Amino acid sequence: MFNNAYLLTVVLLAMLGPKAALINQWTDTKSEDLATKADLVIHFENVESEKIKNSFKKVMLRYHELHDCEITLVQGPLSSSTMQAQPIIKLAHIFGQTNKYRVRLALLVRDSKNIKVADLPADVLTGWFAHELGHLVDYRPYNNFQMLIYGFRYLVSGNFKVKVEHAADYIAISHGFRDEIIATKRFILENDLVGDDYKEAIRRYYMPIEDVEIWQHEDVPGSPDTEID
Repeated sequence: MFNNAYLLTVVLLAMLGPKAALINQWTDTKSEDLATKADLVIHFENVESEKIKNSFKKVMLRYHELHDCEITLVQGPLSSSTMQAQPIIKLAHIFGQTNKYRVRLALLVRDSKNIKVADLPADVLTGWFAHELGHLVDYRPYNNFQMLIYGFRYLVSGNFKVKVEHAADYIAISHGFRDEIIATKRFILENDLVGDDYKEAIRRYYMPIEDVEIWQHEDVPGSPDTEID
């Protein structure tokens, strides 16, 4: 999700958000792919795998709360996580809402030497994207200034981080991705090629598999409160 580098460079990034126009079909360009269905806009930057693109589109189509947003999936080196979901904050509109977000995607699964994200099983990749887009749904009520506070609390408060990560799982389950969330957690926790530090972080901050297993998406009562006011 958030990291120190993101918060420290938000001022520089504030005026650099990606720009896009709505179109009525899937379009490929050299710099990015634009994926549009109805009012849905997705940008792909440095994403070569069609498997990754199709998985992300599949998940996005179920997240109706995000269909009026502009979302960029960027793949590249990322050491602190496997995926991070972040708002694109413009300080010129610091107290305004944002509908632009960036999901950063690593080339390799964190704390692994050779597990390529593009080679992940389909259900694991889908579950991972469902969790990250759950973060974006959780961000929607907050303006840019509140999101900076949100990000700071995520970095300094373990309890708040637990609430945030559990909320993303709840949201994913409520959108019908319960089995995929379980598959993702099992892949990380039961894989000998994934480092122990990453496994410990998953156990500490994320919803346990046993808790996910008891929910069906229609039974989820609502995500944990991540109120920052």
